[in-house]
Amino acid sequence: MRVLIADDQEMLRELFDAMLSRQEIGVTLAEDLDSVLRQVAEHPPFDLILLDYHMPGMDGLDGLRRALTEGRGAPVALMSGNLAQHIVDEALRLGAAGFLPKKLPAKSYVQAIRAMAEGQVVNMLESDAEPAPQSRVADLTTREVQVLTGLDQGQSVPEIAAALGLKEVTVAFVVKTLCRKFDALDTKGAVARARQSGLI
Repeated sequence: MRVLIADDQEMLRELFDAMLSRQEIGVTLAEDLDSVLRQVAEHPPFDLILLDYHMPGMDGLDGLRRALTEGRGAPVALMSGNLAQHIVDEALRLGAAGFLPKKLPAKSYVQAIRAMAEGQVVNMLESDAEPAPQSRVADLTTREVQVLTGLDQGQSVPEIAAALGLKEVTVAFVVKTLCRKFDALDTKGAVARARQSGLI
């Protein structure tokens, strides 16, 4: 499966890349609508295109219309931190594959992306499921994802520091932050909970 994820926030792009790649989903990233259309033109058709509603070039639902027209048959879905019900309804009427709020559990993102890529329509605007804080994609910084990945691969703090070009004390601080965010007593617990959340 290959998906194109477009968001103007670099941190969120990297988090989506890390989250989906660990689920063996091929990820291509873009930062605006023009980049999306270039990627579509330069690559084989994607299984799904997921667009941030508020990123540059979208111009409201006109961006969705362009992506649907020029997307070479790929399902196109929207995501946003906050979007009115009538906009989501209109997007679905226009042919969008679905809508995803940005603060969802990682596993919910993966499940929804797989479903939309398979042709289902997914609208999670009205989802009343409140995700646990540790499972929200936006709760981890890029640095925390990098350190978490190292821990998952069995690397020690010195090894992670060397790989990332950081001081050991910096990595140790990030590890403590991860343990706090995942409400874990140690790194093993943090990694275990990250796996449960679908982040690794």
